[in-house]
Amino acid sequence: MSKIVGLDVGYGFVKVTDGELGYSFPSVVGEGHTRQTFNLRKEQVPIIDDLKIGLGQNLYFVGKAAIRHSKFVYRDLSYTRSVGSDFEVLFYSALSLFNTNNPEEDFKVVTGLPVERMHLAKELEERIKGEKTIKVFNQGNNQDTRVINVSKIDIVPQPLGTYWAHFIKSDGTGEISLPEGLTGIIDIGFRTTDLAAIENGEYIPEKSKSINVGLATAYKEISSSLSENYGFEKEDYALDNAVINRKINISGQKFDITPIVEKAFEKLAMNIIVEINSLWRSYDFEKFILTGGGGQAVSTNILSQLPQAMLASAPIISNCTGYLSWGKYLWQA
Repeated sequence: MSKIVGLDVGYGFVKVTDGELGYSFPSVVGEGHTRQTFNLRKEQVPIIDDLKIGLGQNLYFVGKAAIRHSKFVYRDLSYTRSVGSDFEVLFYSALSLFNTNNPEEDFKVVTGLPVERMHLAKELEERIKGEKTIKVFNQGNNQDTRVINVSKIDIVPQPLGTYWAHFIKSDGTGEISLPEGLTGIIDIGFRTTDLAAIENGEYIPEKSKSINVGLATAYKEISSSLSENYGFEKEDYALDNAVINRKINISGQKFDITPIVEKAFEKLAMNIIVEINSLWRSYDFEKFILTGGGGQAVSTNILSQLPQAMLASAPIISNCTGYLSWGKYLWQA
């Protein structure tokens, strides 16, 4: 039994869906342990808030569980993401959410890389294709050995997911309604921003580019301002809630940080607009689609500069849902 999955292992968050269920969790990995924890809340902790897996001889907390329980925590922002097993831990943690431990089950996965890192696709495929045995732990520290079989993998330039999300029907019929002319996808992620050009349905690598600017750039600015103004110091993975809610909590007091966040986002948007105008003549494009978590964050600033631009309908998960649509187009009869 094959399961088609769209899986976006972003630098900020992992997003995964099979069309029926979907999950998102921070791309954070930490040292695991089996010491007992106790939860006094009546409601059950969501599965994505309590991810713990064993890979090889190592045990890892993943996502929010890593932020809560690990002494050593990291969000790998390196170019190749090949240091340690960070990418594999996030990848197999995501697939474990859909794994039923059926020996006949296999996964067909579409995932993405930044535009200018597609030369790493073959190496990445060798790392994640085939069978991998992992251990999954529940809240009682009971472990379950799982064999995850990735029978097929298609690695694509990341922003194409948003394009497919908009123009391929996700019901598996493969029905396509392509726009005419030149479409630009502006995918602002945590570590990188990808600019992808698609003309009449065909991806144009020569007109596409990755730039090393993203939400992480704004986070550094925000972190510096919080340290200067409030003496508040946090790692970038611990800033997510503060940035989303525009508030920090210091010694039981809440402080509104909206001006600091908006100023950092304004600078990020200006940087990206300069890069867009350096790569593209905007008047050549029929449409721009702004996507990604960063795209949603700075949409007001970007859209005001590009009259033919629109924000993706679900920018945070657009690549992921588009990967699923492409997977169904490729593999579903």
